[in-house]
Amino acid sequence: MPIAVNDAILKHGTQDEVTSGTPATIANNVFGKADQGASANWSNDDDAPLGAAVLKVQFDTTMPTVGTIGLYAHVLNIEGTNDPGVPDASNKQTFVGSFLIDFGVANDVDFYTYIELFRMPGIKANQTIDWYLENAGTGQTIGVSWQLWITPITEGPKA
Repeated sequence: MPIAVNDAILKHGTQDEVTSGTPATIANNVFGKADQGASANWSNDDDAPLGAAVLKVQFDTTMPTVGTIGLYAHVLNIEGTNDPGVPDASNKQTFVGSFLIDFGVANDVDFYTYIELFRMPGIKANQTIDWYLENAGTGQTIGVSWQLWITPITEGPKA
């Protein structure tokens, strides 16, 4: 069945890399920040209600056989310049989704995984967000040079 003109479809914005420099390793059961303290945070400039994420990652020793990699948003400037707590083991308020781990990939090999669609967190226009990964019980360390991309998504009429 073809999609007719003016039918509602998902529209994807520009995919933005939100890692900068060389992100640090992330040990088992630890959180790591995507931008590693860079001065620029990611901003949902188009106020997209949805998003997608792509992750490139390696494990330093052996590939895990258990666990997940969680994606969390640290929503910034929620009242003026005041921020909520940073995502960590005791603050999992802004969980976005989990990346699938391909248990068959060898260590020190890039593999890509994604979260197809999630609700974009935010409480105001042009929401600024820092993104965090949680290496949740994999038993392995995520190596340096992992990369994370975020794509804003909205719904609108087909042209």
